[in-house]
Amino acid sequence: MITAGRPSPDAGQGGHNYLASVSDLVSALIFVFIIMLAVFAYQLANVTEDLTAADETRDRMLVEIATRLQDSGMRVEVLADQGVLRLSENSINFPSGSETPASEHHQNVGLLAQAIAEVVPCYVSPSRGAFMSRGDGDVPFYCQSPADPSTYECREETLPWLLETLLIEGHTDDVPVAAGRRFRDNLELSSIRAATVQRMIIACEPGVENLRNTHDYPILSTSGYGATRPVSNSSVQTDDTRRVNRRIDLRFLLEPPEGALPSDDPEVQTDVRERYGEGQP
Repeated sequence: MITAGRPSPDAGQGGHNYLASVSDLVSALIFVFIIMLAVFAYQLANVTEDLTAADETRDRMLVEIATRLQDSGMRVEVLADQGVLRLSENSINFPSGSETPASEHHQNVGLLAQAIAEVVPCYVSPSRGAFMSRGDGDVPFYCQSPADPSTYECREETLPWLLETLLIEGHTDDVPVAAGRRFRDNLELSSIRAATVQRMIIACEPGVENLRNTHDYPILSTSGYGATRPVSNSSVQTDDTRRVNRRIDLRFLLEPPEGALPSDDPEVQTDVRERYGEGQP
């Protein structure tokens, strides 16, 4: 007579072992995920802190220069999110078709030169070019008294980001350049306007020309945009809006202190370049 035997004590043990192995694997993966998440959160916190320091550095530079100009009666606008100091139509403006600022604004270029020379040296690596004060020689009539950077409270230990480039940006209205003028078009005219203001600044404060970034390029540079970046995007252009757009903007581009941002994260580096201009000569 055949009888059914009782199941062996080891019957089904293989299934239990398999489930235990899967459970251990899932636990290990969760643990690894938690570690990776913690590392990511730590890096993100550091990046956020670094970018906050960059914002504070650029904002302080913009506000300090703007305050000096406003105290002298100039009307300027700080566009903090763009790192731009906009000089209004009563600050540095141009007659239509001219590459030279209006005569009544020449003195304002001198005030701008003085403000740049007092504030910017704080944000430039001293090893790349010390600021040299202006001598007692002849200077253009519109220049102010020689700049004194010691009047600016420099806090490089708490604001470690450095200025890489100070772009003098030239702009025009939308009126085409008249036939027979030496400028090919508004793009060329805007570039020459920026170059003219740069030369006027250096004539007043030649020490600014010695200031260089960590790539050993001069801090001061120029760019021209023609009529492509109007203050007003309205399609209706009047004499007033055209005059507003014959202007100069100052754009401040920064570079981070060494080791401030992870160099192997392309998304972070792209964000930094878009926000602060890091890496542009």
